[in-house]
Amino acid sequence: MRPTDNGHLFLSRVSEYLLSLPFDLKILQEALTNDELPRALREQATGVLIQAFSHQEGSGPERFFDDVLLLRIMLGQIAAVDSDEAQSFCDRFDEIFSTLDHDLPLLESVLGPELWSSLTSRLGSLGKLLHRGKRPAQYVSDDASWDLLYDDGIDFQTAYNVTEEQVRNRLRKAETILDTLHKRGARLKPL
Repeated sequence: MRPTDNGHLFLSRVSEYLLSLPFDLKILQEALTNDELPRALREQATGVLIQAFSHQEGSGPERFFDDVLLLRIMLGQIAAVDSDEAQSFCDRFDEIFSTLDHDLPLLESVLGPELWSSLTSRLGSLGKLLHRGKRPAQYVSDDASWDLLYDDGIDFQTAYNVTEEQVRNRLRKAETILDTLHKRGARLKPL
């Protein structure tokens, strides 16, 4: 595959991710409540949820570049768990998990080692985020709080105003995504 083909495919996949983000986040809400998955994985999934539900800088689809990529990386972490329970979880959402074997290498190759490493390491630090006064580990421990994150997911889905037209108009080159991520990465403070 030529580099330009890779860039077009990357752009196409990220565009799809942006349009499906509110619905794909529901998979992480399910992971939070699934006590058959490893606790550390559930905490990471909750961290990605909290990251996505947090206020995003900007006004267009660019606000959610990190979120769609972190979500896919997190789904890859879930798929990598070697257990019947994890496999069963992935099978429930086969339409999403079945594409990861192709999507994750594509993302990594286009983002490059620096950005990919930055995003994957951020995934591990999301456990420090606070949301409604709680950290991800506290949400995992307190099943009474799961409804709060579920409600936040509904609010996010309702308020999510990224449209196909916006994505089509704003994302014409893979460099748009890469430049935004590089700029944002330079401004990020360690959690």
